[in-house]
Amino acid sequence: MSSSDADTTDETNSIWVYNPNFALAIIFAVLYLIPMVVQGYQTVVKYKASYFVVVLVGAALEVAGYAARAVSIKQPASVPPYAIQSAFIIIAPLFLGAGNYLLISRLALRVLPTSIKYIFRIPVAKLTRIFVIFDVVTFLVQVSGSAISSAGNWEGNTAAIGTNVLIAGLAIQLATFAFFVAIVGRFHFLTKLPGGVRDGAGEGWTRVLTAVYISSSLIIIRSIYRLIEFGLGIFGYPFTHEWMFYVLESVPMLPAFSIFCLWHPAEYFHQDSAEVKSGSSNEEEIRIE
Repeated sequence: MSSSDADTTDETNSIWVYNPNFALAIIFAVLYLIPMVVQGYQTVVKYKASYFVVVLVGAALEVAGYAARAVSIKQPASVPPYAIQSAFIIIAPLFLGAGNYLLISRLALRVLPTSIKYIFRIPVAKLTRIFVIFDVVTFLVQVSGSAISSAGNWEGNTAAIGTNVLIAGLAIQLATFAFFVAIVGRFHFLTKLPGGVRDGAGEGWTRVLTAVYISSSLIIIRSIYRLIEFGLGIFGYPFTHEWMFYVLESVPMLPAFSIFCLWHPAEYFHQDSAEVKSGSSNEEEIRIE
């Protein structure tokens, strides 16, 4: 069989439902490589902020996802690269979300008065743990859905089951993030009250909060798109038109990751916080509902 015959066979058996753009896949792999490298230096070398490595992992998944997408475009009949690019790009924002969860709990513990221990009846000290648990559940559900669908070459009953599982994971992610943004908004509101910011909170926390707002808002936009995409099915408009993928997935997630290169949270949290203590046992616990 000649090489031209092989190319024709690959196109005929292509997994893709449209003609994907190879150049764009390479461009976005390179674009995501930039925040990955910058955050790698900031997180690992400059600040040694181990708690923020989770976001670095998410950025690395984006790079790997678009690299695998480029490979899949050149091998359109091969399932593994298609499945890898789909799974990596879908789950990467979960790691970014986990980074946001870590930040809001740290911000609340450092900025709010020690008398405020609850936000919407949730203990401030447990905010990260609760949201990360939802993040892990979402991760497992989405990975399972993607694996089930790709195992059946995104066709037949297997694909339908996998897609439904994936939709459930995306719905959980969207609901969790919507509630998370409400928590962030409540935290912001509390800081505006008289005495809402403790003495010694330091400077720079508003930049971290702004970064969380921007990143979280972009994740929500992307999650809504993904939920609609899979809800309409493999032959729906979003799934069959590549421009929607790049405009509503690739473009929003790039600044969502990159914002933390501009305002890396460790720049604030590594300030001298000797005067920032946890609440004393003599203070009365106040529930903020």
